[in-house]
Amino acid sequence: MFRTTLIILLTAMTGLGGWFAYDNQQGVRLALELERKLVENEQLQQELVESRQLIEEQTQHIQELRVRLALLKIDHRVARIEVVSQEELPGDPPRTVTTVRFIELDQEGNPVGTEQEVTIEGKRLYLESLVIKFEDDYVEAGEFLRGTSLCLFKRVFSERVAPDDGTEIDSRSQHPDRYMDGDSEDEMFRAELWQKFWDYANDPQAAEEKGVRAIHGEAPFMEVRPGRSYRVELRASGGLSIRPE
Repeated sequence: MFRTTLIILLTAMTGLGGWFAYDNQQGVRLALELERKLVENEQLQQELVESRQLIEEQTQHIQELRVRLALLKIDHRVARIEVVSQEELPGDPPRTVTTVRFIELDQEGNPVGTEQEVTIEGKRLYLESLVIKFEDDYVEAGEFLRGTSLCLFKRVFSERVAPDDGTEIDSRSQHPDRYMDGDSEDEMFRAELWQKFWDYANDPQAAEEKGVRAIHGEAPFMEVRPGRSYRVELRASGGLSIRPE
């Protein structure tokens, strides 16, 4: 009887010891698993912080690109053309005579200098101009001296009047009111470009050193209608356009 009881007691103690050993192993495994989870959580938190930072940087970069693109596409209103009259004269073939009022504008849209009336034969009005376009990087950055294209109006002609026979619309072509010589940096910079316009046009290296992408003449035209007015716009990164108002 005693022997049986002892065997049962020893068996129970062995089982209990095994249970404690098993329980201890489980505790160790759980602790290790918890530690692994904590490490993974810290890694995930760090990745989340890095992802948020990357998203912020990319969002800012996208916004900057949008601003730079918008600056390239800004149109500056530089002149207005008003059709004063348009008459059909008898003849074989009949002739059309158009009188327009040309008004140059500043950056705020206010008249610059004296408005001029020009009479041409025909309906299609050509606006001969000199245009200076700067490198896109300067325009995109809104750079002080080269943040937008420049233009200088020369004369008006038509489909019936040759350019050389056209009417000059800026008698002081080398020093227009908008680009007079002066003491400020921008006035001196632009005055030199106008004074040496064709030298720069024929010397790509010298033009590049000034940040000039293209420098040449343009002559956009529009078939004008009686009683209408048109705005002449200059794109920050491009040339001239004529649009009805």
